[in-house]
Amino acid sequence: MDNINLYLKVQEPIKFYDVCTIYQPSFKEILNYGFDEFGKLLLPYYITIDSLLDEITEEEKQNITNFELVCSSQDIVGFLFLSLEFFCKCKLDVDKDGFIFDGYKGRLDKNNFDEFAEIILKICGRERVKKEKIPEFKNDRQKDIWQKLQEGRKRNAKNNEVNLEDIINYCEFGGRSYISIEEIKKWTMWRIINCYNSIIGASAYNDSFRIYLVSGEKSL
Repeated sequence: MDNINLYLKVQEPIKFYDVCTIYQPSFKEILNYGFDEFGKLLLPYYITIDSLLDEITEEEKQNITNFELVCSSQDIVGFLFLSLEFFCKCKLDVDKDGFIFDGYKGRLDKNNFDEFAEIILKICGRERVKKEKIPEFKNDRQKDIWQKLQEGRKRNAKNNEVNLEDIINYCEFGGRSYISIEEIKKWTMWRIINCYNSIIGASAYNDSFRIYLVSGEKSL
């Protein structure tokens, strides 16, 4: 779909072809729903064949889609149903091929589910985890080096992790003008994270510019 970022910016509902309309929940709506419970609504969109590379064979990978994988679990498909009701604010029914929304002609199925999932995760400032495929090693030394590199990457990611409280704090106090919490609560998660990234980006640029002025370097 075109112009997704524009709809994310203005926080307007997104018409997903002739399948359904996706509504963007504000941070306040998420809090009212319950932050932990809301997290469960996103579980179906994280699950991919690639995330289970170690658990399924190459042949199985070729014969199943992410949508079919999600629907193969009774618990996960239950979260999916709740999630569709939450994001689409619409009655829906199920048939053997997918989900049908009241008032729409299309169907959410294996052919469009991945695109739908990407939109939902974008709205929430999330993305699917991409699991790196374990390479074939010529010897134990190569395997040991690869495992140590993976452990180092995980440590670095954890050390650089920013929690949501810090992100909101940056939005409230870190910009050129103060933004009240009440105003931020009206924003979607995408807008909150976009605001944070903009502040961090501007701060990094200003720091580089100051270094440039002091050092006399001709390029940043």
